[in-house]
Amino acid sequence: MIRTHTCNELSRKNIGEKVKLCGWVHSIRDHGNLKFIDLRDRYGITQIVCSPEEVSEQIWNKLKELKNEFVISVEGFVVGRPEETINKKIDTGEIEVKLIDFVVLNESKNLPFEIEEKEKINETLRLKYRYIDMRKSGLQKNLIKRSDFLFYVREFLKKENFVEIETPILTKSTPEGARDFIVPSRLNPGKFYALPQSPQLFKQILMIGGFDRYYQIAKCFRDEDLRADRQPEFTQIDIEMSFIEEEDIISMVENLLKYAIEKTFEIKVEIPFKKISYNNAIEKYGTDTPDMRLNIEFVDLTKVFEKSEIRIFTEIIEKKGVIKGFFIKDGEKISLKNIEEYNEFVKNSGGNGIGWIRFKGEEIQSPLKKFLLEDIVSEIKNLSPYKTSSEVLLFLGGEKKWVNETLKNLIDKIKEKLIEQKEQFSFVWIVDFPLFEYNLEEKRIQSVHHPFTSPKIDDIKILEIEPLKVKSRAYDIVLNGIEIGGGSIRINKREIQEKIFKIIGLEEKIYLERFGFLLEALEYGAPPHGGIAIGLDRLLMILLGEESIRETIAFPKTQKGVCLLTDAPGDVEYNLLKENKIRIDISEK
Repeated sequence: MIRTHTCNELSRKNIGEKVKLCGWVHSIRDHGNLKFIDLRDRYGITQIVCSPEEVSEQIWNKLKELKNEFVISVEGFVVGRPEETINKKIDTGEIEVKLIDFVVLNESKNLPFEIEEKEKINETLRLKYRYIDMRKSGLQKNLIKRSDFLFYVREFLKKENFVEIETPILTKSTPEGARDFIVPSRLNPGKFYALPQSPQLFKQILMIGGFDRYYQIAKCFRDEDLRADRQPEFTQIDIEMSFIEEEDIISMVENLLKYAIEKTFEIKVEIPFKKISYNNAIEKYGTDTPDMRLNIEFVDLTKVFEKSEIRIFTEIIEKKGVIKGFFIKDGEKISLKNIEEYNEFVKNSGGNGIGWIRFKGEEIQSPLKKFLLEDIVSEIKNLSPYKTSSEVLLFLGGEKKWVNETLKNLIDKIKEKLIEQKEQFSFVWIVDFPLFEYNLEEKRIQSVHHPFTSPKIDDIKILEIEPLKVKSRAYDIVLNGIEIGGGSIRINKREIQEKIFKIIGLEEKIYLERFGFLLEALEYGAPPHGGIAIGLDRLLMILLGEESIRETIAFPKTQKGVCLLTDAPGDVEYNLLKENKIRIDISEK
């Protein structure tokens, strides 16, 4: 090694030692008869000090040529800093290295942006020069935490007797909800591999093969429109188990997350996590991904307003609509100006506007005050979960599904005002999903999760009679209002699996072509099994307090799926296309 220590390793115990350090010049300060260099590597910063009396003229002159981000090797003695110059902000703040000699290992051009955490850099620039962006301590910290987290995930699963098994990247196209990325096969002209959207079928095959506890840190690929929490390639913690029921998987995942999060982030995780049925989640929160930090549930005001003389509400009720809303505990956070904004938001969402009541002790404020009889106000107040002297009720009426969605979107709009502890992490399981849903655009029944999800045992008898009433053995895990994982008990019998394929409209010829190998495998002693996939990038985004998963990935792509660093995707040579029997339609291009 050409260094004896890292730039965060030296302390008072090293005073008097001769050391060699390597790193990047973070900053240079020239005080005339003294020069100070902050030398940086991924571990930290060490201050180097030099005076013309203590080095040769040649070295002193060479120092004048140094610039930020030059890579240098430094030799010198560790000395204690004077008391008044100790820097408590860094671990090496009590010492400095008195320069003897240094070597420039490589020079650097002027940077396209400064390496300062406080600087807000254009993301396009950051992704193009990702190797410079990586020198920022924030991104380095995120990637190191990612590495640590995966270490503890593996450590936990190893102790629980799981086997890590890799599954193929080049596989068969078996659409699972998004478009496949396809890869041509030169040896089989006209045929294509697909990159896996998940290892779903392979992990089920592993269960049939007798590996009762499998996991993989799996790369997955989906050709879909991107956003802050999506990438075309992403990583999931993929788990499958045999001879288990839902509670076994749920308990194991809770213990896994508790172990890995507490070890990596020193965050206390309380288990078991809360469980909510899908129907209750929609009724109480308007979504199957509720943010449990808010402690806000919808209240149904329909029966209360049946007794009122407010025509706009009675008309909604007559048309089988509902009146629903939610209480805000600290009403002082919501101003009249805010309410005007919410009113416009509801109108832009297709409604007539927002209703509101502000409770102040025994008094109320509301544009509807003269229509609200005392007994109605009392009934409304009794619906509050808080019973404080200062709270606000926001509510609206209309078709049930629209009301739930609009209230949920309104909460999303104002949640920053309402979350008291932004550093809080609140997990919840959503269970008892419907197995199917009706796709209005395509006019067909489709799986809510995927077609390998098992129906509830008691519902198998109505599977073909009333499929939309069948509940599934699926479970999603949600953290702070974002789904971070989902799984289910799988179908392990061919006859049930074929029924599912037929219900979602797959012809026998199609499902045999796509999934024939799985159907055949199910006939050779497939055990009861189930699993889960946890989105690693998304989970880390939340735990690290980031707003985009790009901040947890070393080399992410843009929203258009472009790698600005390498300019991928790009053109390929004509000969390569010819070898793969591919012709590009220029008119389409």
